[in-house]
Amino acid sequence: MKNTCYVLHVKKGFEDREKSIVQQFSRLNLPFEWVLDHDKDDITPELLDAYKYGGNFNIEAISCALKHICVWERIAGGESDGSFVFEDDVLIDLKHFKAVSQKALEEYNEKWPGCGYISLGSGCALYVPWTKKQKNKLLYPARHVRATDSYWINRETAKKMVEWIEKNGFDLPADHLIDKINSDLKIPILWLEPTIVNQGSHTGLFPSSIQDLERGTFIDYLGWRMKIIRRKYLYPLMGIDLRKND
Repeated sequence: MKNTCYVLHVKKGFEDREKSIVQQFSRLNLPFEWVLDHDKDDITPELLDAYKYGGNFNIEAISCALKHICVWERIAGGESDGSFVFEDDVLIDLKHFKAVSQKALEEYNEKWPGCGYISLGSGCALYVPWTKKQKNKLLYPARHVRATDSYWINRETAKKMVEWIEKNGFDLPADHLIDKINSDLKIPILWLEPTIVNQGSHTGLFPSSIQDLERGTFIDYLGWRMKIIRRKYLYPLMGIDLRKND
């Protein structure tokens, strides 16, 4: 199965993220393509009209959503069977990424032929409860995506998502937009466990490119670690399964 890797980035700025991505993919020995379209300075009323934008959120979030739509268009018009999509703040598990993703796609092709969306990372500190995990199972259905930092979709899924956008436009940020599209089209959302991607903007390594936060990286890191402990280890003991929450 042929897969392509795409990384959402900007034409200028965030050079620390660019350097991080180049180093990670070099170590993985994987080629990738930058998605540089629709930076915030490129967004015009005409572009928003073309995509039937009807929302009310900041220009950074609009740019992010348009970059995701752009990558769906590339995947839909490309030749790869499926594609991995990453935002530029990802921290990939270099040791396990290839083996785990390969096994996950084998499981997907066996159990979920057709359209599907696989969340690869631990975005928003969302995990399958350890009380629900099963031996030799990597993919678990969920009602919503974890975050948009890292995911896999196939060409068929991308085509349907693009068609939905052409018909409906968009008025939601990327993560909620993907949830809406998948819900309307009944595209299965699957969470990968174990996760193989983290977000540097969550751990404090990179500042957020969307939210304007005035806090130190240590506070970010501490808050992130506390959220992981609460959601990954304590919630399952309380019977809380975040896959089922809207």
